[in-house]
Amino acid sequence: MSKLKSILPAIAGLASTVWLPYQLAWINDESEVAIWEKARRVGADYCESFRCVRERINGERVLDYWYSSADESAAYEFAEYVRAWLQLYDKVSEEVTTNGIDDGREWLKMTFTLPKINGRRPRITVMTSNPKRFRSKGGDVTLSELAFHQDADEMWKAAAPTATWGGRIRILSTHNGHGTKFNALISQARKHEDPELYGTPRPTDLKASVHRTDIYNAVSDGLVEQINRATGRELTRDEFIAEMRSLCSTQEIWEEEFECNPSKEGGSYFPHALLRPCVSDRAAKPTEDLDTFIADIKLRSAGCTKLSAGSDIGRRKDRFVIWVWGRNGTKRITLGVLVLHNKPFDVMEHAINTLMNTTFNGKRITRISIDETGLGMQLAERMVKKHRSRAEAVSMTNAVKEDMFTRLRAGVEEITVELPDDDDTCRDFGSIRKEVTVAGNIRYSAASNEHGHADRATAAALGLVADESAKAVMKSYSVAGEGL
Repeated sequence: MSKLKSILPAIAGLASTVWLPYQLAWINDESEVAIWEKARRVGADYCESFRCVRERINGERVLDYWYSSADESAAYEFAEYVRAWLQLYDKVSEEVTTNGIDDGREWLKMTFTLPKINGRRPRITVMTSNPKRFRSKGGDVTLSELAFHQDADEMWKAAAPTATWGGRIRILSTHNGHGTKFNALISQARKHEDPELYGTPRPTDLKASVHRTDIYNAVSDGLVEQINRATGRELTRDEFIAEMRSLCSTQEIWEEEFECNPSKEGGSYFPHALLRPCVSDRAAKPTEDLDTFIADIKLRSAGCTKLSAGSDIGRRKDRFVIWVWGRNGTKRITLGVLVLHNKPFDVMEHAINTLMNTTFNGKRITRISIDETGLGMQLAERMVKKHRSRAEAVSMTNAVKEDMFTRLRAGVEEITVELPDDDDTCRDFGSIRKEVTVAGNIRYSAASNEHGHADRATAAALGLVADESAKAVMKSYSVAGEGL
């Protein structure tokens, strides 16, 4: 709601100056199917929420409207926009929220029933990603961030028939790799728009209006000035682009998330849209100070039933990281993150020993998993000898990395982990790629740059290994391999 209040003038008529040219083009597109290939942070869902409300308030569309997001927080945000537009139009709606579980997956649905318009009371329904929710529905359909939906092919298969009887389909997303359903639909639509450039379309290829807004298009249309008016900042266009670029740990991520060029490597395994719902004020932010690290854990561990930790070993270019998780019900909360750069090994050893020897609200660290690959071998060996069953050495083979990063990804997807609101940490997670080799094997890789080598994410994943292996003797991770 604050976003609406900060940039809207008097509601009457909503002057076109509120909207940037690329947003107006989307709002006014009356095609049966429209696809928006977009950069992050360009206000796509915001203007889509206005479009769906305005059309129904004005009586242009009386069909029901169905919106599906890739995650729960995006659904709540879109619902907030809808609620605010209805209030600004002085229209009272009936609102019902329901949720449940299908095949082990939770779903959320929020329905706004509008006042009677042209003899009907149209509904606007906002849902999280679940193909079953579209079955037996009819009306207009919007799939937001389709590239990040867990079952994008099934979502499209279930949602597209919803628009059969006069409905319209809207798809808007940032890219998440070259092989997504979203990118495939764009490729099909472009064949219809320009067969000479993109090839002759097949009868089964989707025909759609395609919008493309990269960060440069958005800035050229006035995005920075709009942000400055809303936030009170005084960024120049170049400063804004530089700030957005700093959020990306690699050139490949920048090109994909802001320049609308899908990665041929499959996209980030932990994209920003997936991480966002897990960011929590309860989670401790990374620190370079050992005393602050210990104090963070003491402050946040009250109420936790078990404390576990993971440590990635790095020195000069890479970072030494200890990540501590605390179990609180079904959640794993980030209690503390220590990040050291170019420190001697005795400093690293002292940090681990201090952590393992400290009692936090009556509890000690149950188990710590330490990367023993390369530089970590001697340190991990010393810690296992000193702390016995409370410490374990982990060799980073491909099989081990698949296990630990799959475990971390599951926690992020299920929103059972709470992560710090920290740009370096998000960049770190976002740099991890899941790739398929020519031989058909899965491998996990990350770019090495000035921020490290996915060291924070690796320590977090190792901490979840410790959390699980503390329940029983961990399977042997004895085969040597290169570190991430």
